[in-house]
Amino acid sequence: MDCATFNELSEREGWEQLCDPALAFSRADFAEFLALWTEKAAGRAVPTRGDMTARALKPFLPKVALKERVECDPSRYRWRLVGTYVAQILGERTGQFLEEGASPRAVARWTASCDLVLKTARPLRFVGRVLAKDFLTSELLFTPLAGDDGVPRFVMGFGHYNAEPDWRALLRGAAVAA
Repeated sequence: MDCATFNELSEREGWEQLCDPALAFSRADFAEFLALWTEKAAGRAVPTRGDMTARALKPFLPKVALKERVECDPSRYRWRLVGTYVAQILGERTGQFLEEGASPRAVARWTASCDLVLKTARPLRFVGRVLAKDFLTSELLFTPLAGDDGVPRFVMGFGHYNAEPDWRALLRGAAVAA
């Protein structure tokens, strides 16, 4: 799957979320988070989970969520960390599987997003409506992280939520794969 295929699937499934591979962020803190991820990769394709320490993430921690793929074919993810800002929106989910306390629609969208990030092994921007609170929109940067074995299996997200009534407004000016 690529971003265009994800976007087609999202439209078909009514997920109200699109992938923007151009990383056209609306806020400076996304660029700062991406710069940290790039620095920690230190020339490798992706940094490891251990590279992204709490100390390094300190300015970003409230807006960070970390998921780990614990099963493949089909993929199954567990929330490993949910920052306080994210928990205010989605609820505290640390330690839970995605499907615990979430709609099948949300789980399908989250799983497809994470699978895409791990498959491409690159950061991706996602913009959409928050399914659990449909009056909110989200702008998210998902980055892949490898385990100690070097294999990408973690997805670290950094996000911002707002009450923009038209979630697609965040995409204006960005060339989104359709």
